[in-house]
Amino acid sequence: MKKIFTDQNLMMVVHVQNLLATAGVSAELRNVYAGGASGSLAFTDVWPDLWIDAQSVARAEALLIQMRSQSESVWTCSACDEENASSFDYCWQCGEASPEIVID
Repeated sequence: MKKIFTDQNLMMVVHVQNLLATAGVSAELRNVYAGGASGSLAFTDVWPDLWIDAQSVARAEALLIQMRSQSESVWTCSACDEENASSFDYCWQCGEASPEIVID
């Protein structure tokens, strides 16, 4: 087993676990209740972790790289030239639809 992901936010760890599961990679969630030991241990030692078997490491790492690149990408609004996060379907400045939105 290898630790593939950790974060202080349990919801983020579970989100990544769900993304991996959707792609067919099984991940075990650990340290869910370790927060009670904070203060006695280093803060990162009590964060929730995702662990996977050794055969799935390459696939899981590729999925994490893809996930991170999608969350960091931006698109530029054609109407006002404002940069928007890829998670925005509409420009936050003027309301113009993302180029990926198809309006019939």
